[in-house]
Amino acid sequence: MIEHVERRVFGAIEFLDDVTGARVLAPLSVAGPGLRIVPNHGGLYVLRAWAGHDDYTRAFDGAPADPPRSEVALSVHDPARRYLPRAFSLALPRRLPTPGQPVPDADNALRPVPVRLAPAPALPLRGSWAVLRLQVVADGSTPPLGLANVLVEATPAVAGLAVQRTLTDTRGEALVAIAGVPPLLPDPGPSGLTREFGLALRLVLDRAVVRTSAEAADSNLPLADPDLIARRLAAADPAVRAVAADAPPHLSAGTSRRFQARVTWP
Repeated sequence: MIEHVERRVFGAIEFLDDVTGARVLAPLSVAGPGLRIVPNHGGLYVLRAWAGHDDYTRAFDGAPADPPRSEVALSVHDPARRYLPRAFSLALPRRLPTPGQPVPDADNALRPVPVRLAPAPALPLRGSWAVLRLQVVADGSTPPLGLANVLVEATPAVAGLAVQRTLTDTRGEALVAIAGVPPLLPDPGPSGLTREFGLALRLVLDRAVVRTSAEAADSNLPLADPDLIARRLAAADPAVRAVAADAPPHLSAGTSRRFQARVTWP
């Protein structure tokens, strides 16, 4: 006799490359307290079980469309170190749409949750990208101490290109990779065209997660959630501040530059 068991899943997570926006298909390590997370063949990570909620996963007739929810902290690591590890959170269980009561995609259990992964310095680069290899250091430190878990927001001065966000690693280094830069750009100069463009850098320092490279080497570095850092900044949390870095060298498609930004810390 074949036993048939049906279970309701809590949703799925879709990890996206923050440079290209493409789904990350290579294996990742995803964890959350009490959660059983299983990758499927399409590259989604399905939340199959949640400790203490087994009755909900087996309930199909009369299951609540909007059950009590909890905010659950998760983490993701890339074993190949192409992407930076990060923390993120989900409100679970996600909501089920019912006739006449649609659910926004951000809460819909039938839609995967997008989580963007920032590139690590070791990410393989494409020849057409404009790349800035940035190091953020504490001003006045000798030798220079890198600052880990600084949120970097890079705004290219190119129409149609979005702000790129990334984090610094344990050495204070960040890879800012910009895809989709045209080989030639409008220029107000005599030729009317240029290959180079400027980049504005904003550095967001959250005292809850930023550590010097010496501290990061001596202890476990807290995992940063870039979305949470941005929300804390928007809420004017006194532990979070943003500073504008000096302008780095101009970039162009297919080139790589290095730049060191010094900030006051703590």
